[in-house]
Amino acid sequence: MSEMSSLLRRRQLPPRAIDEVDSTLTGRDMRAPATGIAHGRTAGRLVAALARISALVAIDVGAIAVALYGGLVVKDAIDRPRVLWGLVWRAEAEWLPFIALVGVLVFTRAGLYRRAGRRPGDGAVVSAMVQTLVLVAGFSYATGHSSGTYTIWIWTLVVSTALIVALRRSFDALTWVLQRATGRVQRVVVCGAPDEAGPVEAALLGDDAGAPVEIVDRVVSVADLEIALTRGRADGVILTTLPDDDVLLEALDACTRHGVALRVVPTAARLLAREAVYIPGQALPLFEVKPPTIVGLDWFAKRAFDIVVAASLLAVLSPLLLVIALAIRLGSTGPVIYRDRRIGIGEQPFEMLKFRSMRQGAAEEQASLEHANEADGALFKIRDDPRVTAVGLVLRRLSLDEVPQLWNVLRGEMSLVGPRPLPMRDYERLAARHRRRYLVLPGMTGLWQISGRSDLGFDAMVRLDFYYLEHWSVWMDVSILLRTPLAVATARGAR
Repeated sequence: MSEMSSLLRRRQLPPRAIDEVDSTLTGRDMRAPATGIAHGRTAGRLVAALARISALVAIDVGAIAVALYGGLVVKDAIDRPRVLWGLVWRAEAEWLPFIALVGVLVFTRAGLYRRAGRRPGDGAVVSAMVQTLVLVAGFSYATGHSSGTYTIWIWTLVVSTALIVALRRSFDALTWVLQRATGRVQRVVVCGAPDEAGPVEAALLGDDAGAPVEIVDRVVSVADLEIALTRGRADGVILTTLPDDDVLLEALDACTRHGVALRVVPTAARLLAREAVYIPGQALPLFEVKPPTIVGLDWFAKRAFDIVVAASLLAVLSPLLLVIALAIRLGSTGPVIYRDRRIGIGEQPFEMLKFRSMRQGAAEEQASLEHANEADGALFKIRDDPRVTAVGLVLRRLSLDEVPQLWNVLRGEMSLVGPRPLPMRDYERLAARHRRRYLVLPGMTGLWQISGRSDLGFDAMVRLDFYYLEHWSVWMDVSILLRTPLAVATARGAR
């Protein structure tokens, strides 16, 4: 018991450090009753939260109202020579309050009214709208309320979902700009070695999805947190690596006393396990660690989703594919399709299809370009690769060279979303623990692609891969697919 008490006891600051601490905080535990300033901050946060929730509810209900009204107008225009506006409005007034109530409740349960950075993505919006319309349509059928045609529910689902996603993104972008302009930023202290802290800071400052971040201080060790928290008036602390229990408790104690949040950046190795399950009845408290996999019904759902979407995209994009093939043929000599040997599920090789974006024989030239490699870890990337053709430069900029992989998806060699399959050269340089990413089908896009691609390091790529395996759902796939065009349009990390 004495050892535990010693572990939980706060480390005493040396006299020199105490001199640098704010005199108003010396000798007082920050867990004591809050000051007037703290109460003022709490009230401000409450007002901001109410304003955010009110705006998001208005966006959701407004989008549903516009979609439903538009659908009713189109239906009335088809059924009658002219639109009976009064009849349309009565139908809107009859159904909108009920749909809005169900929608807000479903959205609340899905966490879609949380603040930016903690709110689920577009996939959760799609899921919530599907649930809302299924509940409303089911109620309509069960109570005998005829809507004339249930096509109106499909219309409302598609239009309202598109409007909500677009308006919510606009709201988040405007909020981010206003927060940055008014100085309402999240002030954090980054704690860790310089080589670890650099990439973490770059990721925090480059994130335009959550609240704007300001790095108010940088410390190398937890022992320096006390002074940093007092000087910087920080809102949170980021530990670049998870320390041992003793150091973690010390950091937690310091953050608790100063009323700030403590967050830790997990290493790739700590994300290898999907879950740890307690095993009772043992002499020691044991947890069974399960590897990240997508099996059973999850696998069938994902595979069905891949086939439907890939087949639809191939049919829709077929004219564009012909134009690209002609441009490649006229732009340089060599085949239109480049077959690149990659490693897939179960570490089995397969031929990944791409539109050729380099001159013929480019693969044989890579060894002579190793000195120009700009990527870390096992990756090979050059920002201005001399082997890329003029047509290939455009294709890579828009990620159109990847479109033929839809055929790999139909053949079951790839998925729409998943860990990116690495070239043989990169695969051979992986550590053994990294190869767990091959427990699932590789993907055309993934968290790495929408988070910065080549701008992120190798360790960040692996962490994102393991996070995807840990938290996979069909709606996460939908969210990633919806965000991919934006990532392509901004060319973030494209090389």
